[in-house]
Amino acid sequence: MSKIKKVTVHAGHNKNGKIACGASDWIDESKEARVITKKVVSLLKKSGIKAVDCTVNNGTSQSDVLEKICAKCNAQKDVDLNVSIHFNASQHATKDGRTTGVEVLVRNMTRGNIRYETANNICKNISKIGFKNRGVKQRTDLYFLNKTKAPAILIEVCFVTDQDDAALYKKHKDDIARAIVDGILSFK
Repeated sequence: MSKIKKVTVHAGHNKNGKIACGASDWIDESKEARVITKKVVSLLKKSGIKAVDCTVNNGTSQSDVLEKICAKCNAQKDVDLNVSIHFNASQHATKDGRTTGVEVLVRNMTRGNIRYETANNICKNISKIGFKNRGVKQRTDLYFLNKTKAPAILIEVCFVTDQDDAALYKKHKDDIARAIVDGILSFK
């Protein structure tokens, strides 16, 4: 049985069409992060985990979006893990038969802690779908990872700028959500 009993999950950017709405290319980050967030919250609840959607749709700037997300996450009591859903971006890439892949960002890379272990499991699970496993990466400069009270992870599901990532993502949204949930539930 998982040690995790309560999780917050949110789409990491403002609503599409507003300021700070995320990257867009083969995939629209703002829209698809909300799709995955809803699926993950639903699956967590079906698994008996208390899951709260802390997505923000009314930010007035990038910093306002981040502050509102953290405030919503921190307003929850007894949270074991805060999860931010994102999609990565780099140079526009057309089909070449290779995905750019999944990575999960954490503030603390200590093996055995909830951040590292859930992040590592999520990367492994999503890579089984066919995405390159870019692994767990330490980031000490991200507002969300630094300002939430409970441990936090930031999932970069795949790259919006990679046509191969986009095609695989579009076929496997449910599998990706399940891979994230299984990665969370596997923390024992």
